[in-house]
Formats: sequence, structure tokens, C-alpha cells
Amino acid sequence: MSALLAKPLDDTARTRALWVTFALGALGFGAFAAVGAHAWVFAAIAALLFVVPALTLPLPFVAFGLAALVPLQFFFEMPGAGVTLRGAVIFLFAAAARLLVRRATSGRLTRWDVWVLPAVSFLLVALVAAFGARDRYSALKGIYDWGTIFLTAFVVSEIVTTPPLRRRLAGVLIAGGVFQAALGLGEYAAGSARVLHALRTPLAELFLQPHLLRERLADLTFNWVTFDRAAPFGTFINAIDYAIFLAAILSLTLALLLVSRAWARVVVLSGCAGVIGLALVLSLKGSGLLALAGGVAALAALYLWRYPARALTWLPIVLILAVVFALPFADLLTQRVTFLVEREMGVAGTVGRLAIWSNLIEYLGARLLFGYGLNNSIYLTEPTRIIRAGVAGLNPTSSENGLLAILIETGVVGFGVFALVWLAMAARAVRAVRRSVEPAVPIGVAAAMVAILLGNLTVVSFTTEQNGMLLGVLMGMISSCPRDAGEGVF
Repeated sequence: MSALLAKPLDDTARTRALWVTFALGALGFGAFAAVGAHAWVFAAIAALLFVVPALTLPLPFVAFGLAALVPLQFFFEMPGAGVTLRGAVIFLFAAAARLLVRRATSGRLTRWDVWVLPAVSFLLVALVAAFGARDRYSALKGIYDWGTIFLTAFVVSEIVTTPPLRRRLAGVLIAGGVFQAALGLGEYAAGSARVLHALRTPLAELFLQPHLLRERLADLTFNWVTFDRAAPFGTFINAIDYAIFLAAILSLTLALLLVSRAWARVVVLSGCAGVIGLALVLSLKGSGLLALAGGVAALAALYLWRYPARALTWLPIVLILAVVFALPFADLLTQRVTFLVEREMGVAGTVGRLAIWSNLIEYLGARLLFGYGLNNSIYLTEPTRIIRAGVAGLNPTSSENGLLAILIETGVVGFGVFALVWLAMAARAVRAVRRSVEPAVPIGVAAAMVAILLGNLTVVSFTTEQNGMLLGVLMGMISSCPRDAGEGVF
């Protein structure tokens, strides 16, 4: 068996393996059709649409396809199981299996990057915490969600190992962010009535979480409708943390814009930044604005360290342009900031985040080492009284802080290894920025990761569909940077 794995697959062997896979798939389709399981046939075909490209495309295109699926997850349900599958995750699992076989055949199965050990340790700590969780299913699902993030980082770090590939992958991420922002702006311009009509079409369930979509449409409990318009969240339905996704992509875009010299590229990147920035401002979400502030601060610090002369020239210009861009929205932003401050303090009549955080800290001592299990901090907070469709009810209250949630749910042990993952990424980013001749991409990736980290100070969104996979892609890009840090220009 070891001799078989040691021999690389040639084109002929790969072609035969694909034919065997297709033959087995055809037999399976025939068996499902014979027993009348047409819904299973459809689900299997949908899964193969993501599995086959992940196994057959050239590896660089696998990475680009994974990045393109970050903003477009494609949801479909397993018949009779009540389980919603994501096309992006199916594509990811198939690509990871392909790369693991590739590692085995090349003898690199035991050699891993430095961040892998704390990442695996975090999952093991979360597994220990899951045994004592109130909702074990939610705790295990949290492990699955974090595992997806780390698996995405592994796939990207294995494939994107050269500066040109990283530049192109950054371009794919920016294109996805612009598409989502443009879609969100279209929703904002169309008005909430037209958006609700579009959400009732069968096609909407392909791009949105079917269960969440049906639940929200049933009683119209959307929290993204402001001033009778749909806030520009793109296809991320009812998710305030979508603004964090936009802030991270905008940070990456600005990093490339600051070093661009060709006028065509400057114009294109400026347009991308303008579209994403407009959608982010119109969303009026404090988490997105906080994420953007963190990303821009990281961007400024890294450029000041690496390019002090150029940074002192460009950063004031960018700051002035940002102020000019935000002036038309000054009243809305001021009102929003005032509302957010009052809400956090509990003045607005709802449970403020400060009260939620202090309440959760009191529970930490009971399970100091391993916590209460992922996704279980919600059971430690009192529900909020709300009105849905004119009927009073209770709504579960989130911890409203991703870092605090990890501390409560995995204890000080889990939070410690989680911090080690971020420290490993920070060390890789600093090394890449220091050694690269034109480190625009690592600077932008580092700024985007900081945006995601700070955005989670007021919302729990590390593992949400788009943010989770985006974080994994960014981790993979940073992880592979030191391998070629002295080889050329980013």
C-alpha cells in the first residue's frame, strides 16, 4: 500500500479513476431512480457539480474556484434529512481530499505549518467542551464550522504558493466583494417590497439558507430593513455581520490601490473601493464600521513601517477622500453612532451589550478550563422581548462578541490556543511584509484579517458562511507567504 501511494498518478491513471467514479455514480443514479428516489438523484447530481471540478481542475483553478464560492455558497437540501448543504463546502472537502492524497504520494503527510497544531488543539478542546454542553448538536456543529475554516486555510496554503497566484486570488476575492456590494446596492435601490417579492421565488433558496429564508418570510422578521429599504447585504440574508465581509474586502482593495501605478488599475480599484464603501456605509452597521476602522489602522501601520515615505504621502490623501466620501452620510452616521452607544449602555430600552458581557463573565468561573461548548453561550443570556408580526415574544440573545463567546464556550484553554493561531498568522504576516519587495498582498491580507477580528468585538461572525471561508482563505494566503518571501515581488 505504501509503495502504491509513493507512486504519483499519471494522466492515464487519473483518467481511469475518473471513469470509475463516473461509472459508480451512474450506478448510484440508476439505483436511486429504480426505487423512485428522484430527490436523492437531484441532490447527488448537485453534489457532483462541485465534486468533479474540485477533483479535475488544475490546482490553481481549484483555489480560484474556492475563493469565488466564498460570496456564493449555493445551498441545497438533502431530501428527507432536513440538512442544508453548501456547495462551497462540498467543493472544499473534495479539494482537501485531493490535496491530502497528493501529500501522501509525495511523502509530506507528516509535515505541517506551525499554525496547524494550535488549530487542531482548538478543535480538540472544543470537542472536550462539547461533552458537557447543554446543546451538544450545536457544540458539534461549531466544531464543524471551525474545521471548515481551518480546512480552507489548508487548501489555499497548499495551492497558492507563488506571488502571481496570490495576486490573482486577491483579485478574485475583490471581484466577489464588488459583486456582493453591487447586488446589495441593487436591493437598496429596488426597495423592500421588490426584494421580498424576489425572495419568494424558488431561485432564492439556491443562494440563501432555505430554512432561515422560510422562517423570516413567514413573519417578516428581517432586521435589515431600514427606511423602508433593504440594507445592502447582498445575498447574506438577515446577517448584520455581512458588513464585516465588506470591510475586509475593502481593506484588501485599498492595500492594492495604494501601490498601483498604472492608471487603468488605479481607476478599476478605485471603482471597486467606491462600490464596496458605499454599500458598507449604507448598511449603517456598527460592526462593519468598526471592522473597517481596524483594517484601515492595520493598513496604515504596516505601510508606515514598510514604506514610511510613500505612506506619509498617500495616507493623508486617502483619509481626506474618505472624509469627503462620508460627508453626505454624516447625519445618518451620527444618528447611528448615537443609537449604538445608547443601546450598548442599555439606554435604548433593550439589553445592552455591556450587561450581556458582564453577565457572561460571571459564568466563566464555573467552567474555567474548557467552557460550555461552542454555540452554547446563547443559553447563558436572558432572551430579549421582541414583537414579531404584532405578537410579543422572546428572542435568544447572542453574546454579541466573538472573542468573548470563544472564551466562554471553550474556556481559557481553548481561548489560549485560539490566540496562538492568530499569533502564528501575525508572525507570518510580519515576516512576509518585511522580506517582500512589494508586499501589497500580504499587507492587504493582514489588514483584512484584522478587520474580521475587530468586527467580531460587537457580533459573533467568525464562523458564518461567507466570513468563515473568507477567514480561511486569508489564513491560507498568509500561511504560504514565508515560503517565497525572498523570491520576488508580490
